Amino acid sequence: MKILYVITSTQMGGAEKALAALVVQTVQENQVKVVSLKPLGPVALELKKSGAEVVSLNMKGIIPFGIVKKLQAEILSFQPDIVHSMLFRGIELTRLACAGKGLKLISTLHFDLSKKNFIFRFIDKLLKDLDTLTVAESFSTARYLVETQHYRKDKVFLLPNGADKTVFFRDDALRNKMRKQFGFTADNTVFISVARLAPVKDPVTLLQAFRNVWRGNSAARLVYVGEGGERPKLENFIRQSGMEEAVLLAGEQRDINAWLNMADVFVLTSVEESLPIALLEALRVGLPCVVTNVGDMSLWVEHGKNGFVCKPGDILLLSCFLTELLSREKREELQRGGVNISQRIGDTSPQYQHLYQQIYLNSFHVKTNCDTKK
Repeated sequence: MKILYVITSTQMGGAEKALAALVVQTVQENQVKVVSLKPLGPVALELKKSGAEVVSLNMKGIIPFGIVKKLQAEILSFQPDIVHSMLFRGIELTRLACAGKGLKLISTLHFDLSKKNFIFRFIDKLLKDLDTLTVAESFSTARYLVETQHYRKDKVFLLPNGADKTVFFRDDALRNKMRKQFGFTADNTVFISVARLAPVKDPVTLLQAFRNVWRGNSAARLVYVGEGGERPKLENFIRQSGMEEAVLLAGEQRDINAWLNMADVFVLTSVEESLPIALLEALRVGLPCVVTNVGDMSLWVEHGKNGFVCKPGDILLLSCFLTELLSREKREELQRGGVNISQRIGDTSPQYQHLYQQIYLNSFHVKTNCDTKK
């Protein structure tokens, strides 16, 4: 088969990482091309190394003038059997480019559509029926598509995000190596967050809560893996709080498994999510997690069993949870409680391969796995 992927960007985000993992498997038995609407980012290099052809349409600005025609030209030249689009603009522009051409089109959102403004939601509702199949990467997304956006239930397939257990796993030797490299001792409790430095991830709330914890326990440490426009604000906050030795803004990193193994607790303070891959990776490694109750996160972090859940922006409660997890005994208790939960995490790439085959052969039928009555 010839499969064309279209994604808004190839920066270091959850959707981009999911695409990279998917392409690694897809390219083994299929001809694969990836079109990035925006200029190529760091994930593009991984895609090229896997053997996929990668091109950029160099989209800039809010209004994507001429992008649909450029995308149509890529489709015409590649002649794909299946087109698979991801992220909002990637999905909507691909729908327009494929309209009336009889192409098999799959869309995977990788974002919380309910948090988009009315215009974006209206555009999505107008174009949704151009999909052959819409894949929801979380239960909250599937429910929203069916109940609010009025997608046909027989065209929405629930396939939750996953994390490959051969890539993400507990490794004590790696943990010791990383902690030694960054000067962390047995006395240091290391909290880690893996996310973009962006308002939607609310890193400011995490820093404010951590400051409360650190003032009561100077051995606490925070590592933030990710990059984004909020960095200057965060650097200023860290400097004003005198936490230069306690907080590490590590920027973009490749071997996330190594960084997760170095840590004791995973924290994600997002104000909106679907089902973040970073959380699933942390669960694979066996970390107790502290998250906000958005998207599907509270379905994977069971409060008091393998972590804690709080409302977005609740600095006081978040501070209390982080303080409780300074206790080694509490962390070990939550790690034990998370063993069965982490075993539920799948690897979506093989399932997508099966999905492609069924759609290509016109043998795919959605069953009732998208039941919004749950």
